[in-house]
Amino acid sequence: MRIHNDTARFKQGYDRKFGRAFLLCSLLLLIVLLWPPAVEAAAPQFEIKLATLAPENSSLMQVFHEMNEELLKETGGKVGFKIFSGFVLGDEEDVLRKLRVGMVHAATFTGPALTNINPGMRVLQIPFLFSNYLEVDYVMGRIDGDLKRGFSERGLEILGWSELGFLYYMSTTPVANLGDVKGKKVWSRSNAPMLDAIMQKAGVSPVAINAPDVLIALQTNLVQVVYNSPYYALVTQWNTQIKYITDLPIAYIGGALVMDKKIFARMPAPLQEKMKVVCGKHMRRLTERTRKDNADALDIILKRGVKKIVPTAGDVEGFKDLGTRAMADLGPKYFPQEIFSKVKAALAEYRAVSQLKK
Repeated sequence: MRIHNDTARFKQGYDRKFGRAFLLCSLLLLIVLLWPPAVEAAAPQFEIKLATLAPENSSLMQVFHEMNEELLKETGGKVGFKIFSGFVLGDEEDVLRKLRVGMVHAATFTGPALTNINPGMRVLQIPFLFSNYLEVDYVMGRIDGDLKRGFSERGLEILGWSELGFLYYMSTTPVANLGDVKGKKVWSRSNAPMLDAIMQKAGVSPVAINAPDVLIALQTNLVQVVYNSPYYALVTQWNTQIKYITDLPIAYIGGALVMDKKIFARMPAPLQEKMKVVCGKHMRRLTERTRKDNADALDIILKRGVKKIVPTAGDVEGFKDLGTRAMADLGPKYFPQEIFSKVKAALAEYRAVSQLKK
């Protein structure tokens, strides 16, 4: 009798628990069936495919994402970017080809690719032209319109300027003067005729190697002297193989965010203007971030044991004189003379004013 009662109580408890579980499952199923389906965010009316070599998880890429968010906000969701980061679409030459055939609508480029489009950019890359970023900013403020017109004539809209920064000699043996370079195995990248002209004038036979292979070349002593920005040297780990960095900016390498004018022209004028304002603002932020990253990278490189070589004033003049003579050998056809004259005039103007303030 007792067993029968226990069994009955167990059955009643089980029925109650099962009933509650069944009711709960039924309610959940009903909620799922009646809940409105998730709606994906609609693509902007003008979705711009943008390619950049900035790594996805970098501080530089964060600027691009913030630029896109503000652009969507300012245009009411009508204009936005679909961003392809890193080397997903290839290097700059690959991206430039894709831009020309319409596979992407906009891209960020640095010096070599930009000079392929607009030769006026070559003037900014003349070795030993600039001494610091203050000079760069002053000159850019004077020739901004000229450079933009040059790109416009070639079917591209400039949405903002950026940069790679200053290049420095980095080496496995000290380089303080021209004599230290002679007899050394100096790396040469492709499409760098101005730096090649300097090396030739200095009596150096450059070693042509693709940039991704430079680290191995340093490890195997195939090259002894390389050049690039401190940030680039850090992220590529070149700094682990060099022992010295020469405290003399060799050349300034600028950059830009460009867009196909045909795509840009499809947008109404108010959207065009908002896009220029937003992109110009964030490209300036990108420039400031790049400068900070270069400065921080240099500090890290020096703290990890690389020694800074400071040339004397006489050695600096020796480098600059060599650069002047090497550029003269390239001839006037290589540098658009109108831009070249404006750059020299602006630079002289800035230095004169700076001298008076001292």
